[in-house]
Amino acid sequence: MHIILGLLSLVVTILILLNRLSRNGIDIGWLNPFAWKRRRAWAKKYHANPVFALKNPIEVTALLLVALARSEGDMSADQKKTMLRMFQEVFHFDEQQSSEQILASVFLLKEEVDLVSNMGKILEPSRSYFSRSQANSALQLLKEMSTLEGKPNDYQVQIVNSFESIMLAH
Repeated sequence: MHIILGLLSLVVTILILLNRLSRNGIDIGWLNPFAWKRRRAWAKKYHANPVFALKNPIEVTALLLVALARSEGDMSADQKKTMLRMFQEVFHFDEQQSSEQILASVFLLKEEVDLVSNMGKILEPSRSYFSRSQANSALQLLKEMSTLEGKPNDYQVQIVNSFESIMLAH
């Protein structure tokens, strides 16, 4: 019986000491391996580029359309008008939703991302959400945007070919 009382008093003493340490500002939460794992996963997710976490096929297509339009610098007025028309006709967005989607895509592309070499990582979360007809439609939109101002440049051709090889391969 005296052993059980000794163990209980030891546990109570440890808990009181931990409480006193936390009240005095000494954090001992780093000792918890489960909390450490959660914090580590959250930090990795927080610091990751959001381009690689898009799951919605419309968002991915809009991102690639904006990237094609901005491949030679800023987006021209004609490209923006065409993109707004595409979003309204194909995605059935109103004018405000279309412009918001363009702004969101421009914001996501503010960090320079090499779309050609990272196309697999970009399409990986959303690939299962694309139907065959959506992939074909997105490909047609990408081709239309790349040929809007004449012959597409090498970067635009690479983006379209990379998208086509990944999405329509299977």
